[in-house]
Amino acid sequence: MTKITIPQLDANLVDVTITRWSKAIGDPVHAKECIGELTTDKAVYELECPADGVLLAIYAAEKSVVPTGYTIGMVGEANETAPESLPENEKLMAEYAGPVAKTVAKRDAPARVRATPKARRIAKEKGLDLAAIQAATGVEVVDEEAINTFLKG
Repeated sequence: MTKITIPQLDANLVDVTITRWSKAIGDPVHAKECIGELTTDKAVYELECPADGVLLAIYAAEKSVVPTGYTIGMVGEANETAPESLPENEKLMAEYAGPVAKTVAKRDAPARVRATPKARRIAKEKGLDLAAIQAATGVEVVDEEAINTFLKG
């Protein structure tokens, strides 16, 4: 069996989108034949089959985003059976998901807590965290009243 993996198409390439498959599981394929399309943030690439045989498995559906090195399919003889999943794919996806989740979390966090100048001065004098006050009181803009509510609560 021969793996069909996502090549490192560019030095900065982290992931690709499987735009489309032009072959289905069970279809005969030939080496260097275009069997699908990959899209990056800069270009669209034809996915060439690495060997002659039959497409035994597809591990990434159309519109899937996968990291480079990911095995997206398997080619082999008609009588062979490909595994349902690959441990190396699971490991790659876990490694890939880590940085992506951190990036999304950073974008979702507010850059700065909105507060009145007087509330900022009081919080600084008393060593209070404006973000904690905002979270505890549920106010959009922290003011003196929100600080008092926080200190009483």
